[in-house]
Amino acid sequence: MNFNYIQKIGSVILSIFFIYNSLDVKAQKHEFGWGVGLSAYSGEIVQHLDPRNFRPAGQVFYRANFSEVVSLKVAASIGILSASDSRYSNPMSDYRKASFTTVYNDVTALFEYNFLNYAYTEKSNGNHFSPYIAAGLGILNYKSTISDSEHKVNTLFQPTIPFGGGFKYRTNAHLNFNFQFILNKTFTDAIDGIYNSSNYTKSISDSHNTDWYYYTGVTVSYVFWDVYCPQP
Repeated sequence: MNFNYIQKIGSVILSIFFIYNSLDVKAQKHEFGWGVGLSAYSGEIVQHLDPRNFRPAGQVFYRANFSEVVSLKVAASIGILSASDSRYSNPMSDYRKASFTTVYNDVTALFEYNFLNYAYTEKSNGNHFSPYIAAGLGILNYKSTISDSEHKVNTLFQPTIPFGGGFKYRTNAHLNFNFQFILNKTFTDAIDGIYNSSNYTKSISDSHNTDWYYYTGVTVSYVFWDVYCPQP
């Protein structure tokens, strides 16, 4: 991977923390949680989201709630991506006969915007449900088991742009449930091991498009409130 990508990701992460520290910390509610879900891929083998390719995935996360509207979520995810040409009937798939399975992990930082004022108070006060959208940056690692051993892929520290949304629901001031769907744009065409190669003509791919992967699932989280002692 180009070292410039790592520098760019590092610069953005530092910018996020500077913004975090510049906000009113007294308004924060710290939230920790975990989730389970499904992941899928699109690229050379399949150019759209195909539910038949969904595989298990999960994540743990921390969310800083700056206000009723804006949050920052930092998540670490792990999952499986898989697809096979044998599932599709077209001349390219019949010729290529490729397949792959990838175990991936990523770290993402996403700003979330709640369309409704998602108040962190008792259930009887304020909104306890809100749709939301999210967008940010991430870093992807993956290790592939590919049907053709001649394919060589760069699997470390690939930058991603995750974005999506979902719904939030809280049962009280502490317990929250979320549904989310996140799309991850990557800058690599090699997740499936099919990419342009000067010495291997069968690795037919579309050099103008990069691979994507997707995550959908549910999470449960607990909000810890800041406690401030009065100054004497």
